[in-house]
Amino acid sequence: MNARARVLASRRERLVLRSAHLRRQAGVEVFGLQNTFTWIDRAQDAWHWLRANPLAVAGSVGLLAMWRPRRALGLGLRAWSLWRLARRLLALRAAFVPRR
Repeated sequence: MNARARVLASRRERLVLRSAHLRRQAGVEVFGLQNTFTWIDRAQDAWHWLRANPLAVAGSVGLLAMWRPRRALGLGLRAWSLWRLARRLLALRAAFVPRR
């Protein structure tokens, strides 16, 4: 084996060891985020269900409005305010984040 092949072999061995170390480190870091990812998945599933079942949402809102009209109005105003805030934040983000 010539000198170049030995250098390449030792470099390859160091890279394989570094890669294994980085994989272990990434696994430890991702394990710490598992709870967060679980909650994100649940929220995403809930959002998909809400989009697939608009009548259930409308019925729930109607029942709330009949049962507690003042609370329903307050929740509606809060939801509308949050929607407007989200729209503003998305507009700001679009202004500052370059498109790909």
